[in-house]
Amino acid sequence: MRRICCLCESWTTGGIESFLCSVLMQLDMAELEVDIVAARLDDSVFTDKLKARGIRFYELSGSVRRVSENRRRFRALLGERRYDVLHLNAFQGLSLAYLRIAKEAGVPARIAHSHNVALRKSLTRPLKLAIHNWAKERYTKDATALWACSKDAAAFLFSAKVLDERGYQFVPNGIDVERFRLDPAAREEVRRELGLDGKFVIGHVGRLCYQKNQSFLLDVLAEAVKVQPEAVLLLVGEGEDQPMLVEKARHLGIADRVLFAGTSDRIERLYWAMDVFAFPSLFEGFGIAVIEARAAGLAVVCSEHVPEEARIAGCAALPLEAVTWAEEITEARDRATEGADVVRDAGFDIAQVAEQISTDYKAPL
Repeated sequence: MRRICCLCESWTTGGIESFLCSVLMQLDMAELEVDIVAARLDDSVFTDKLKARGIRFYELSGSVRRVSENRRRFRALLGERRYDVLHLNAFQGLSLAYLRIAKEAGVPARIAHSHNVALRKSLTRPLKLAIHNWAKERYTKDATALWACSKDAAAFLFSAKVLDERGYQFVPNGIDVERFRLDPAAREEVRRELGLDGKFVIGHVGRLCYQKNQSFLLDVLAEAVKVQPEAVLLLVGEGEDQPMLVEKARHLGIADRVLFAGTSDRIERLYWAMDVFAFPSLFEGFGIAVIEARAAGLAVVCSEHVPEEARIAGCAALPLEAVTWAEEITEARDRATEGADVVRDAGFDIAQVAEQISTDYKAPL
């Protein structure tokens, strides 16, 4: 048996968790024993299905802010579990310190996997960025393999010197393509359930936060209704920005046109309810929701900050200007095409990605 530690800063319902769940549901577990370890374990739509596969969950301190305690508990866990592989899923440089801890504990394979390209906006962001840059120069060399979901994600998290010496392995953020393939009958059913019959549904999936920039979509909707009176916005996700978004929608006079759908373990049905997908992120390591939307047959309008690796056929990347987006979105529905085969042909089928990861997990130590 090969024992794997999949380490995350936190475990919730987000893009990294979605990716890991998709991969782990595909792996042949006969020769693998997988633990998910996080500083904090929150409720997640992915947890129960992974536990059903025999995957164990370990929480460190319960808070990402208790850095010293998290590291101490991680050292203790390494002594207890004796992992063969550390798969570190990171979005900022300080997380790379876990590579050093694993190296000192004798973990032979240490994979650093970059999923992000920027730090969140905050008053302390300049300080955090300085720490991030210091940490990536200090700890990147402790990885035995560097993975990234895009070129920009690799450059953000890893030392430029180490990248020049070793390069990185592109690991696509794959999905279960057949799960998302459009089911026309189910589309009509879910639109009835949500009260969307006869509506022009602009859809979005993502955590409700600064990075994902849903506030901009409210401006877009306010413009879109001028030319498309039946336009509504379907927001799928939860997050700290929801109260602000509710208030802004009220202020713009479009509150009755915005549906907050929360999270779902049947996310494909919510994609099917949409007419076009909008993704205005201010920064993205990859943007797996774009791939899911294309597999569901939706045309996609995204920001220029979405990496080129995710912009497969059927995606339009635009500057963040509300009138332009409103015009593009109202026209994009007519350009929607079957997307599942496009996604598979582009290499984003999770079965292909899982096979790649499984091979690396089982590589000679």
